[in-house]
Amino acid sequence: MQKMKICIITLLLLLPLNLFAASEYKYNAEFGGKGEGKAQFAETLFLAFGPDGAVYITDTDNYKIHKFTETGIFVFEIKPTQATEFRFIRPTAITIGKDNSIYVMDWILKYIDDTDKPKIFNYGPCIHKFDPQGKFVTSFLLQDYTKRLSNLEAAAPGLDSDGNYALIIPHGDTKRNFLLTIDNQSNLYVYDNKVIYKLDELGKLMSNFPIAQPGVGQVIQPSDMAVDTKGNLYIADEKGNQIVKYDADGKFQQAFGEYGDKPGQFIAPFRISVLKDNTLLVADKAKYLKDFLSTLPKRIDDPTQRLDGITRSFRYRIRRIQRFTSSGKLTQKLLVPFQRENQTYVGLILKGIDPLGNLYYLNPNTMKFRKYVSTTTLFSSMFQTELKLRYTRDMHDIEIDNQDDLDADLYAKSDFDEQIIQDSANANITFSYDLNENYRIAISNRLTYIRMTDTSYYRARDFEDFRGSFNQDDRTTESTWDNRLQLDFTWTRNHSIYNYREARAYAFFSTINVDFINDALDTSNYRFFDFHANLADWGGGIYYDLNRKFRLNFEITHFIGENRYTYIDETNDLYATGFQEADTIRAVLFINGFF
Repeated sequence: MQKMKICIITLLLLLPLNLFAASEYKYNAEFGGKGEGKAQFAETLFLAFGPDGAVYITDTDNYKIHKFTETGIFVFEIKPTQATEFRFIRPTAITIGKDNSIYVMDWILKYIDDTDKPKIFNYGPCIHKFDPQGKFVTSFLLQDYTKRLSNLEAAAPGLDSDGNYALIIPHGDTKRNFLLTIDNQSNLYVYDNKVIYKLDELGKLMSNFPIAQPGVGQVIQPSDMAVDTKGNLYIADEKGNQIVKYDADGKFQQAFGEYGDKPGQFIAPFRISVLKDNTLLVADKAKYLKDFLSTLPKRIDDPTQRLDGITRSFRYRIRRIQRFTSSGKLTQKLLVPFQRENQTYVGLILKGIDPLGNLYYLNPNTMKFRKYVSTTTLFSSMFQTELKLRYTRDMHDIEIDNQDDLDADLYAKSDFDEQIIQDSANANITFSYDLNENYRIAISNRLTYIRMTDTSYYRARDFEDFRGSFNQDDRTTESTWDNRLQLDFTWTRNHSIYNYREARAYAFFSTINVDFINDALDTSNYRFFDFHANLADWGGGIYYDLNRKFRLNFEITHFIGENRYTYIDETNDLYATGFQEADTIRAVLFINGFF
């Protein structure tokens, strides 16, 4: 027996198409790069934005500040030279005044009067001010460093400008982080070691206040801060999963938020920005993994190994930005989807939110910034389409020569010869759309056509029909159309990989049409059988994860169908006709579980 199988075409198109209106972010521009030259960065970066949308970047490790337009075009850079009146020691946090003046946190060395052999210097934080063109103006000190403020036990050896031995007294941890922002009156706010310092536009200290006040809660861990047009100060508390608000005098007003990934909750908020309408945009570290299961077989090196099974999966991460009023009321949730299959998106880090609500993500591999703008559009990147087209031809040849029967002859034609050819064509299209991080709708349509021909020859050595008066050679032709339409709605109830739960509801409708004909090949044999069936079923179901181990399932199906057949025998007499109907309803309730 010989068997030949030909599989001709398998085609899959997975396209990030778009549908339905959605509030999300889309890619707008890219700028920067890795290096030490113009418009190139090292590892440690801090962002600020000007009133005109310009982007300012402190490049700590390259000891300079870059300015770009809002579209990412390089404007200028600030870096110290031998002719400048300043030098950068460890520039970090940066902010921009309404007149485009530039302020950056740094450290400064100040000689203590009347000290010599060795000279003694105070080493403490300061704010460098530059005009809108990047020219140095002055440095604001948080304290008077011209006097000895610390004991010599903390001093470290160093060299003065003449190369002579000197002592340097650091004021606190020199690696600690600062936060810096500015209000509409050009007052500066500095966060340093659990205290907020408020300075006027001339650098004079107006007040200072602790962030730990009655009503704030546990000791907070500030990650970012911003000020609105009324002088209210907002601090993103990464440890407390909240936003803390103080008035212009530094008095605690309120705190809103709690731990969680639901609307209005936070998981380690780390970026906050006040928009021009005084609403707040807050980014936290909540992220959602959304998977699209393909019908394409899984690759050996498939990166989405979390899912079991033989099908390939495509994944993207969704990150969120939440908008609040100044009183802490949630007004909007914006989603930022990143395709995991695209290497560009894997390690993106949000570094800043400008006053228009645009996001600036850094690719740490290339040190390039990617700008994303908010959009409400008919076309969403969270819409996916899969189209699979498949055509297959199976060919079988069967030859049998029975040497033990009455007409045995090694040189005669075979006793039995059968040829089977089956052609099948399949089109499967799926439209999947994520309404948000929790809800997905999908519609799929599977259309299958199968045509099979089976030709059988019964032969003897003397070409006489040993089975009777009629030659039984015949051909069977069967054609089947199968069309199934399904609608799915999936709800991810818990995104945690340790307690993942979902629920799904689905409805479907399918039809099957079958034509079956058997016809004798010999003209003297009138045998003919014709069968035709129309079948359909429709229904729906749900499944619901009770917990990680048990799933409740319910499905109901209504099946209807009819078939008709006609059989004419070898003598051309109508032997039989028939008609059948079916109408069945099936309901199933069960629980799946594992231990």
